Amino acid sequence: MRVIFCSKPKGKLDPWFITGFTDGEGSFSVRIRKKSNSALGFHVSIVYSIGAEVNPLNLKLLEKVREYFDGVGSISKSANMYYYEVSSIKSLINIRKHFENFPLQTTKYLNFKLWCQVFDIIAEKAHLTKPGFYKILSLKILFPKGLSSDLLEIYSKNIMLIVKPVFEASNIKLNPNWIAGFVQADGTFGLNFTKQARMKLGYTCQPQFRITQHERDLIVLNRIIESIGCGTLVKPSGDRDRYSISVANISELVDIILPLFQNNPLYGAKGADFLDFSKGISIIRDKGHLTPEGLKKLKDLSYAMNTYRKF
Repeated sequence: MRVIFCSKPKGKLDPWFITGFTDGEGSFSVRIRKKSNSALGFHVSIVYSIGAEVNPLNLKLLEKVREYFDGVGSISKSANMYYYEVSSIKSLINIRKHFENFPLQTTKYLNFKLWCQVFDIIAEKAHLTKPGFYKILSLKILFPKGLSSDLLEIYSKNIMLIVKPVFEASNIKLNPNWIAGFVQADGTFGLNFTKQARMKLGYTCQPQFRITQHERDLIVLNRIIESIGCGTLVKPSGDRDRYSISVANISELVDIILPLFQNNPLYGAKGADFLDFSKGISIIRDKGHLTPEGLKKLKDLSYAMNTYRKF
């Protein structure tokens, strides 16, 4: 089995990968902060950001995201996350164009449409006027985090009713690079090395590819299944609001999942996990998991992936 792997991105990232990655780990936000020397007492800004867990491979990935957007924005660290952020209206013009040309496929699209309305208000400097500022407050209340209690207390009488855009999912097959970007954010590859009394060697390895999402994006999970031609929709026990796509059949993993990400690469730490996953699948496909040597290799791979990975 031929494995193509790239944890360090070479060349420019695919535009659909950028959109898929953003659908999983990106955000379009409106920030309203107190500013004493402002006529309205607040400073309004909009931000595009995308995050990744802190490790050297993910930092290189975010650097490639910044490179895709012509080097604008900055990368910072907060707790165990890196964040790439762009907040300059001038720099955000091209970012807006990107997502208009390569649209978001999850309900995050609704936030983007609201964000664009705020963008237009700021671009016209109308946010410096009371009507413009009140319009922004009325739009921000529709975002997932809404308005702060302080702003609500001061401006509740100035909030106007705005109808939230409706999300209409496409029925077109998802671009495979979008799927790769989405998996980069929200997918996992596991070798699940566990005790199994009925097995001759006392252990078994059950490989699984999985994508988990909140139920509001159940539609996109079904679209992924239709687009790749495999996967089962499951509801994790004890998780009331989330669903997962699971692929655990070895033939589907070999024939569909591995070629998908060999042809549409993953990067950063997720790319390293995919490489180890591919090695594990190769061992299982060749029945190596039925030998002590092969089982040990699988155990070593399993305990070096995902949260166990060291840098």
